[in-house]
Amino acid sequence: MLKTIEDQYNGIIIDNTTLPDSKEDFHKSIKQLIASLNDKNLIWIKIPIEKADFISLLAPLDFEFHHCDEKNIMLIKKMKDNAIVPTTKNYIVGVGAIVINKSQLLVIKDRISPYYKLPGGHIDKNESLKDAIKREVYEETGIAIEFESIVGIGHFRRGQFGESNLHLVCTAKALSYAININDTAEIMEAKWMEISDFLNSEEVTHYYKSIVRSAINNKDLKLQEQEVQLRFTGGEVFF
Repeated sequence: MLKTIEDQYNGIIIDNTTLPDSKEDFHKSIKQLIASLNDKNLIWIKIPIEKADFISLLAPLDFEFHHCDEKNIMLIKKMKDNAIVPTTKNYIVGVGAIVINKSQLLVIKDRISPYYKLPGGHIDKNESLKDAIKREVYEETGIAIEFESIVGIGHFRRGQFGESNLHLVCTAKALSYAININDTAEIMEAKWMEISDFLNSEEVTHYYKSIVRSAINNKDLKLQEQEVQLRFTGGEVFF
């Protein structure tokens, strides 16, 4: 028997630990559940990858994809035409670090682009922003850093895989200075570069020049991490 819990949208969420093993049993159970829920707006069900063949049974029952991760896909069925469905969006979130040592800026050049840019990369699943930027800078340059603040946000609607890309640019303090590329498969070059050379180089895009110039000229405009009591764990707040 499929067990359910109620959600805040007058819908129900199926407990996927109660999914039967056979497609036949699942098909029978989900149809019975739908027939019993005339007063509900939505039905949510998360299908694990090992039971992906169940999806072919849900599509004819007007279930649609809502969101997914590596091992699960969430489907949703509107029981009423005017039901409110919380929107979701897949974002690729990346971080870049402005690390300055006196008159020099820490820069890298990877094997994808011919331009110099700030060290950084994607935030891994369940990874904090601060941990991500420390990890990426160390992997790409060998430099240990201490996070300071967020100084820029880029939103690119037509990013990788057709999804939106968010790029958070941070300032960070260098705790070491010797270059030692750890991720040699991706990074071709890492070095300390004179800021004036970076801002005037044809090997730097306008985007990165603008970010660095703004960070230097507007040092008071920054978002710093704040200690805020949250309703959930694992959050980071900057203002």
